[in-house]
Amino acid sequence: MRTEYRLWSLYPYQGEQTPPVGNPNAGFWPMFFIRREGANRFLDPFGKEITWQIREPLSIDWNSELQIVEQTMSVITHQQIQSAQYWATGEIAERFSTMLYDFAEQYPMGSPNCARMQGFFHATMNDVIVVCWYLKYLWDVARPNQYGRNIRRLMDTPRFPAYPSAHACLAGAAQEIMTYYFPQEQARIKATTEASAQSRLYAGVHFKVDNDEGLRLGRQIGKIVVDVLKVQNVKQ
Repeated sequence: MRTEYRLWSLYPYQGEQTPPVGNPNAGFWPMFFIRREGANRFLDPFGKEITWQIREPLSIDWNSELQIVEQTMSVITHQQIQSAQYWATGEIAERFSTMLYDFAEQYPMGSPNCARMQGFFHATMNDVIVVCWYLKYLWDVARPNQYGRNIRRLMDTPRFPAYPSAHACLAGAAQEIMTYYFPQEQARIKATTEASAQSRLYAGVHFKVDNDEGLRLGRQIGKIVVDVLKVQNVKQ
């Protein structure tokens, strides 16, 4: 079913008079593991064309998504507020990078392996942002505060389109990289990355589907990188 949605570039934020202005350039930066051919064709490190695992926005019921945001913000809990504030403070990639260092201390792996792990992690974060930004500006999906509803927000709404959530995309990819290196922490990693993604709903700046689909896309990119790690098979 095709469902029309509001465009981020056409509607002002709540309390403002003119539509927001963003910067799509990051969607065309160079990548480390993914190769772009033309404007919208992407290849994995093995030369295979990638079909992104994310729903087209026209297949999403945005009215239902808006109701979820309104309902969530009307009964938000103290714990959810804390989650929104925690994950909105600082750069999310830095938080996951710190988790990797903490795991490397808990499960000693040596400086060379730690450096290699961090290199792969941060290169993955770059590629995730490029793909996420490309899709954000391709689809131009409005934020919850652009529908003329007085929705509570805990944070300022970012100045770029909603879908997919960058927090969620980064979290999904981080989950795959961290789990590859530290499978014994799989449950903790999954819980932490999912909490990070869903915190954007609690902040009132994202629809739930932004986060759910962002996680899915991020995990896909993370798995692409893990496939490279497996093929290289560097011994620790």
